[in-house]
Amino acid sequence: MRLRQLLSLSCITLAICNGAALAQTSLKMASAAQPGSVLLGFVEETVDKINKNSNGQLKSERLFIGNEQEITTQVARGRLEMGSISYTGTSVLIPEAAVLNMPYLWKSDGERDFVTDNFALPVLKKIFESKGLVIIGLGDVGWNDVVCKKACLAPADVKGMKVRVSPAPSSKMFWGALGANGVQLPLSELFPALQSGLVDGADLPFLYYITTPAAQSAPHYVMTRHLHHGSTFVVNKGVWDKLTPDQQKVVAASRPDVARVRSEVAATEKPKMAEFKSKGGFVHELTPAQRAEWAKLVEPQQQKLVDEIGGQSAELWAAIQKGKQEYAAKGGK
Repeated sequence: MRLRQLLSLSCITLAICNGAALAQTSLKMASAAQPGSVLLGFVEETVDKINKNSNGQLKSERLFIGNEQEITTQVARGRLEMGSISYTGTSVLIPEAAVLNMPYLWKSDGERDFVTDNFALPVLKKIFESKGLVIIGLGDVGWNDVVCKKACLAPADVKGMKVRVSPAPSSKMFWGALGANGVQLPLSELFPALQSGLVDGADLPFLYYITTPAAQSAPHYVMTRHLHHGSTFVVNKGVWDKLTPDQQKVVAASRPDVARVRSEVAATEKPKMAEFKSKGGFVHELTPAQRAEWAKLVEPQQQKLVDEIGGQSAELWAAIQKGKQEYAAKGGK
């Protein structure tokens, strides 16, 4: 009898131990990146590395959700554990993120990268954590440009035009400064709106644009280069705090290096544009003088936007201005 009790106890103990060894933390990672996009590849890479390097302790999978605002909300509430989300997508919950989407904010790629990484990111991390999101890394979606059903090469061409305005404050500011007739729509509703004629224009990053129906219904891509579309890899703070230090290291190390992401996004754009044109699409490169016509209408609205956003946007804006000054002092252009 005693032997049976000992064997039974041993079996129960073994089962508990095996169960603990097999226990996994689920890390579902949502993204709006479309199939065929280099952007999706970065998300899948992150998921694969978490699964490979966590010794079975973490189980990650990718989910497609077409509405980035929904992704942000779901991750903040803990219904999803992780997300790869642009600043535009997070700006509904975190309006301050729209500061980094400020139209005509950056003079060059070098200035943007230096200021973002060294001055803006520390402030941004603090703001995100106060909303329940931990930034484990930055991504890159590329430059936002204007897309139209016709060749809209000058601000006069979009004045009064029905255009999609994203929920981000920076989008409202941009199109408002140009005198467009804005229609606010989530990203998932943009494509049927273009097809039905509800709107005739929008602004999108090229590598995303060509993976969507917008490339057919609005085939004119105008390189206004007005807004740089950065993104974040975020984890729900409650989930992050429950991970062990080693698990946190695995997750943080799994996201791709931002310098590589930026480089690959930039390198991919030009050949994709050539391919798009070969299939009948239109890519309109603007001269500096043409681009200045857009910028002069928008730039005077920058400080007003910071004031309207409120919250900690003034602190973020001050950090960006300090970084821009230091970049210029170092001889950057």
